[in-house]
Amino acid sequence: MGENPRKRDITIEFDCQFRVDLDDSDFSSIMKAFLILLPQLLEDFFQKVLVGFGEYEMSSAKKSFACKCCGNDTDFIWKTRHGKATTILTWFRWITLKQLQVLCKRCGSKQYITRTLLGMESRKRVPEETRRKLALMGALTSYRVSEKFGKMFGWAIDKMTIWKSVQQVGAKMDFALDENEEPRAEADGTGVGIVGIAKRGKELKVLIQYKKGGGVRVAGIDIGNYNGSWNKLFKKSIEVIKKFKRPFLLLTDG
Repeated sequence: MGENPRKRDITIEFDCQFRVDLDDSDFSSIMKAFLILLPQLLEDFFQKVLVGFGEYEMSSAKKSFACKCCGNDTDFIWKTRHGKATTILTWFRWITLKQLQVLCKRCGSKQYITRTLLGMESRKRVPEETRRKLALMGALTSYRVSEKFGKMFGWAIDKMTIWKSVQQVGAKMDFALDENEEPRAEADGTGVGIVGIAKRGKELKVLIQYKKGGGVRVAGIDIGNYNGSWNKLFKKSIEVIKKFKRPFLLLTDG
């Protein structure tokens, strides 16, 4: 993963001047006009900030990045501040950035530092923060509805991108009971259809745990047979159950 740059307090002067035609002053007209400007504003702001931090890095004796060929982290010169275009998915919409490229003075190799400054992995187009927001939205409703909600609020994000976010974020999640929360939980089969698996015969099983401050948290997820074994759902929580100071209470659908 791209390394985050050292924390720096720098000031960016951001002046913008755009021309937009409006035929009315009502709320809807102003919002529509702003949505047209939003990509340009975001791109200009991102570009200005990245160049500012890039300049700071280049003025530092030791850089927060190193040459991928020889490991040099001190001697670089600018190749370009407005290089090959790349696209990044922000919290609002896709934007296009001109990449920052540096040249290693020791071995002569070139490399882009845009994603390093953004704290992103090389060649990735969707930052983890954006992917998590999309995954949450996709988990709360269908992908098609998520896409429609996004369009209502100015997002230009298709349902396939939301689906991929749910899959990738979900694959990294690990659920288990928390010994610091209530020793009380409920398990139930949801009947939710699973992608690639026929609904009949298989279901999504969920374990929720009550929180001391109120509300619940997801403590387990498993795909299993209707009226089948619940062992996999509780497997990762067995050791936690043993640590509870009070008897553990579990409610199931039968």
